[in-house]
Amino acid sequence: MKNPFKAAVVSAALVASSVAMAQPAMASDLSWTFSDGVISYRDSTNKFCVRAYDSEGGRQIRTTVTPTGGGRAVNVTDKNNFYDHPGGTCVYLNSSYVPENTSITVTASSYWGERGTWVGRGSRTITT
Repeated sequence: MKNPFKAAVVSAALVASSVAMAQPAMASDLSWTFSDGVISYRDSTNKFCVRAYDSEGGRQIRTTVTPTGGGRAVNVTDKNNFYDHPGGTCVYLNSSYVPENTSITVTASSYWGERGTWVGRGSRTITT
């Protein structure tokens, strides 16, 4: 282009149109499996579940869900004592806990009676 003003206007228009067409933050589902259980989050229902496996001795999974953009932390624990607690423990992370389109960090630890110790399982971050 010969005219620098014209080039600047075209560039500005391209940037403006790409910003206007940008998609909102994409929410994520979570499926996190390790030796003592599984943690899941389904964004379409805001359902967060923790399940300690129900085999080979008592097991527990402890989690903390921490929103990064406001809201309050939520602690969810599932205990399975020698086949006596099938299923899992679920909560709904509605807007009173976690605002929509907020990043959350899930931190987990697990216990297995045969091992006799708690093991830190790390963290995962997703967008609700």
